[in-house]
Amino acid sequence: MARSGTNSADIKQKNMEAVKLMLYRQAPISRAEIAAQLGLTPATITNITGELINAGFIEEIESDAAASHGIGRKPVLIDIRRDCFTVLGLTLGRDSTRFAICDMRGNVLAQGTYEVMNDDYSVMLHQLQGILSLIEKEHGDLWKSLLGIGIAIPGVVNAHLGQLKNHGNERRSWCGQPIGEEISRFTGLPVRVENNVKARASAISVFWPNLLEGEQTYALCYVSFGIACPFVLGNLVFKGDEDAAGEIGKMILQADSQNDSSFAPAGSLEALSSVTSILNQCRERMNSGEQTILHELCPAAEDLSFTQVMEAQRQDDPMVCGIMDKAMFYVGVALSNIVSIINPHLILLSGAIFTNLHNAEVVQDTLMKHAFLADYTSLRVVPVDMGEYAGAIGAAACCIEKFFVRG
Repeated sequence: MARSGTNSADIKQKNMEAVKLMLYRQAPISRAEIAAQLGLTPATITNITGELINAGFIEEIESDAAASHGIGRKPVLIDIRRDCFTVLGLTLGRDSTRFAICDMRGNVLAQGTYEVMNDDYSVMLHQLQGILSLIEKEHGDLWKSLLGIGIAIPGVVNAHLGQLKNHGNERRSWCGQPIGEEISRFTGLPVRVENNVKARASAISVFWPNLLEGEQTYALCYVSFGIACPFVLGNLVFKGDEDAAGEIGKMILQADSQNDSSFAPAGSLEALSSVTSILNQCRERMNSGEQTILHELCPAAEDLSFTQVMEAQRQDDPMVCGIMDKAMFYVGVALSNIVSIINPHLILLSGAIFTNLHNAEVVQDTLMKHAFLADYTSLRVVPVDMGEYAGAIGAAACCIEKFFVRG
């Protein structure tokens, strides 16, 4: 928010943004509470909320609770109008392409899953345009009220330019291409492109702030085919000058490692602990003839899925449990380094691997053992199940942040 300055338009815009953010995180809330928390005058808040009501973006809600001391008028609260727009989010993942059309409060109105996008950019663009045309055809009423489109992609993303900057050894032809601009031209809608895990952090900030329990500085560690951990400092995702902050999967934990990896730097966290690494280790040991229940779940090692690995762990298969425990140990070590640097009070663990709470416990125990903690009790490590559409919902949240909150 801004209280003083020479550019009144900028001040008004920053105050408007602060009010919208507070509505997402605390509404329904009264005007008086907003003014008190933001340090703005009641008149300023009345003017801002009046403008938002006239535009149809927020609405007044009469509280069920009586005024203070049980007498007088019931307080009038305000909240975001969930039906003022719809928002489309897509995630172009390594295992699937998912979409979710949400209302302005993140409630999913329609969703679906499509094939993985092609590694060739021109083919991918054609695929994506076909998917968007199909979504418009099948959900025309929701499409008509779209605020915009959010697209979440693994890798380093320049959200300002709407471009993928780096995806390691994958999807190289996508890098530097104007994905956001081309999809905006195709649909006639504004488009926001963001890293898939940073998008999940946006979903938490905008749609699920209850997960934070009041914390404004936290880390979201997402373990899947890649590993990332964006840092949210004072409710803002820290990206760094090159948009690569939070890529802890590239952190080197075994500098003298001789293990060659085609998908991650040797000795890196992703080479040790990602879903790709775990699957590769399981397949190698299956092929070596080691006894494991995986032979019953999937006779052909090359067809092994991570769902089958998780099932074997649930059945206490010694080989799989050993691989998983070691992988989670290294995640805990990496996070202990993060804690020692940025000192968050909250770390959220996300990804299918944490649906088995034992894996989260191994991470937490390792982290607590190795991190430098000024106050042991101040750090909470919490596994969160955000669901398989979290990336798409996060993309929708990024769109709201860009085109509604800051728009």
